[in-house]
Amino acid sequence: MKDAPKDARAGAHAVAATLAAVAEELDALPDHRGARVHVLFAHLYRYTTARWLGALDGAVEAELAYRVIERFYDLYASGVLVCRGAPISEVPKPWRTYHRVARRLTLSSPIFLHLVLVSLAARAHIRHDLGPAIHAAVSGLPDGPDRARQVEALLRSRASGEAFIAAARDFIAHFADHPSRWRRIWLRLYDRGIVGLRPIWLSTLQGWRQRSYAQTTKNIEPDQSGVAPYG
Repeated sequence: MKDAPKDARAGAHAVAATLAAVAEELDALPDHRGARVHVLFAHLYRYTTARWLGALDGAVEAELAYRVIERFYDLYASGVLVCRGAPISEVPKPWRTYHRVARRLTLSSPIFLHLVLVSLAARAHIRHDLGPAIHAAVSGLPDGPDRARQVEALLRSRASGEAFIAAARDFIAHFADHPSRWRRIWLRLYDRGIVGLRPIWLSTLQGWRQRSYAQTTKNIEPDQSGVAPYG
């Protein structure tokens, strides 16, 4: 495969840097309800992006994936960062449950609720945001066999799923050094669940990815481009 354009690769790596900055900014907020708690998914997201980028060099789908990463971040920003203080009615539908839960929590809330929150965010972003991000990225590639190959490779690739699993363990390691023994036990159990249920995780993540893209392409007319609106 030819090398992906430098601007696409650079844009994706810029997203990784932006996510690290976002996590740092969120972590500096006062721990009020619905404020600093957003740092939890920000960390998982930045670790996932970094892991995914590390797996893309030489991959068939690299050029498309780099473009997807940029558009994927835009949907995270509009679904989470922009909406933190907005009325729930103005939050994109896939993110409303996440925001309802987040607005009740702080970083001192029970670890179980933190894990629920992160799971809600992961599902919203992958199951609902990824399809529009892929569609927008595909529309920017020249039509032809190479584009079709990249789409097929991206939808079938295990790389993004493996990146998520590795990132989930990075996330656990990030918060593992906590004074609460109960919290450390929960994180160890969560880590074992990720490892033990890895095949199920990979299948679930691939299913979300494929269904999200299929739904997006069904909802958007063939001659349209850009990010699909939420419905």
